[in-house]
Amino acid sequence: MSFEDLHKGLKISWGGKIVVLIISLLVALVVWGVMKLGLQYRYVFHYNVELSAPMEGRVFKSTSQDPLTVRGTASGFYLLRHKYFSSRKGETLTFRAEPSALRPLSGKEDAFYILTSQIKDRAAEKLDGYLSVDEIIVDTLVFVFPKTFQKKVPVCLKADLSFKPQYMPLERVSVKPDSVLINGQESIVKAIDSVFTEKISARSLKRSIQGEADIEPIAGVQMSEDKIVYHLSVGRYVGRSMDLPVEVRGQEEGSRMILVPSSVRITFKEEFGRKRTLTPDDFAAYVDYSQAVNSASGKAKVLIDKTPEGVFDLRVDPSFVDRVVMLPEEGKDAN
Repeated sequence: MSFEDLHKGLKISWGGKIVVLIISLLVALVVWGVMKLGLQYRYVFHYNVELSAPMEGRVFKSTSQDPLTVRGTASGFYLLRHKYFSSRKGETLTFRAEPSALRPLSGKEDAFYILTSQIKDRAAEKLDGYLSVDEIIVDTLVFVFPKTFQKKVPVCLKADLSFKPQYMPLERVSVKPDSVLINGQESIVKAIDSVFTEKISARSLKRSIQGEADIEPIAGVQMSEDKIVYHLSVGRYVGRSMDLPVEVRGQEEGSRMILVPSSVRITFKEEFGRKRTLTPDDFAAYVDYSQAVNSASGKAKVLIDKTPEGVFDLRVDPSFVDRVVMLPEEGKDAN
């Protein structure tokens, strides 16, 4: 082996050792860093607080004038994220409070304050898993809720539902809350008659459903609620029909009204599994004498005023009948 070959071999050997050394140092540094970041540190954390408090005639949400200052214990990972990787505005905690929890701040228009003792437990709950709260350093938080134009509007649930054969909704879908307060610029709010939820979809339903749905936001408008809870009872039904006699109600003494036909056929759906079979005595069909006698067309509308529980989608055929009135003083027909 020549001297040059030996020199090349030593050079390659030292070069490989240096690379291994550098990699080892980097790995050790990473392991050390992970170990250090995994330790718990006591630190003072600062959070913005967004408070939702639906006060009549004022905006519903406001961000605290000063941050919520919390002393607590957290891992180095969370401390690093909170200090260097949060947005420029910092982390924000959101709370909801009853208007009665706020107190007017004297000397400052539209300003209100809340005691931090009222949100300490909820703050600890929101930060659970990230931070162990030791104490909240500030005792009050100040919010500004400017006056604004406001009104109440209904909530409309957008739904795309289908049901299995012989299944149907047993009642109207319930929405809670069924209305919300909205506020904002008067010209915008006045043009809004209702708000809508996101669409809920379900296919081939055979059981009752319930859940939450977000209310679709409207630009420039704040709402007292941002979501609703809905419930729809679904059950199996059977279709039935029967003939009912039609009576006249409110008839004048001595008068007589003849209806043609004197009976109608009703068709309806009833909840499956009823213990007792329905009969015509469970329903009542009638016409109102006053409406019928004053009808220019000579027709009387058939009304149903007794419908058993568990009966749905009831229809009457025919829904109008001809009437012949025998007036008491004349004793003759009057059409």
